[in-house]
Amino acid sequence: MDVARRFRALIDTLCDAVARRGAAGAFGPGSGALTILLWTRLRRYATFLLRLCDNPVPAPRPRPASRRERRPVDRARLALPRRTAWLLAPVPEAIAAAGQLRALLADPELQRRIGEEPRLGRILRPLCRCLGVKLPAPLRLPPRAGSRKRTKPAPASTDEAGAESRPLARRFRPPAACAPPRRRNRAPPLVRSR
Repeated sequence: MDVARRFRALIDTLCDAVARRGAAGAFGPGSGALTILLWTRLRRYATFLLRLCDNPVPAPRPRPASRRERRPVDRARLALPRRTAWLLAPVPEAIAAAGQLRALLADPELQRRIGEEPRLGRILRPLCRCLGVKLPAPLRLPPRAGSRKRTKPAPASTDEAGAESRPLARRFRPPAACAPPRRRNRAPPLVRSR
């Protein structure tokens, strides 16, 4: 069975499990919308991957800048969780799907196709995240130019007595709610004398 058909079988199994567990309330009370969103997203992944593998879709043309007003973004819109491996707890069948996805990603044919068609990463990255599968090298994105790496603070030096010596500002910083209000240097109001 080729890569696209194996991926389709994996998604079919996962969609069936999501529908069954979602109907049983695995995503919490009143989570029918989340179940439908997840099921639809998985189906879209399968369709797009099959389309890219069977008939490579030409790269999208850049759109001209439109002068129309953009609709305001709805922050309360329903979205899937972004935690790693979030699907494994509510849908135990996803553990088997994660193993199948690992085997599929190790397939040299899929790795070759990822090299030829980088848009496959748009499907495989979120799927790997929700199933807790480590991204293989061809799917990893380069670090963003503007992002800074987190650096660990320098270790505290110790004096002869063995006590830590760090500047007070680094040891304790009160939360903003506890900080005293800022005072502005203003001249006192003028009082008119009669």
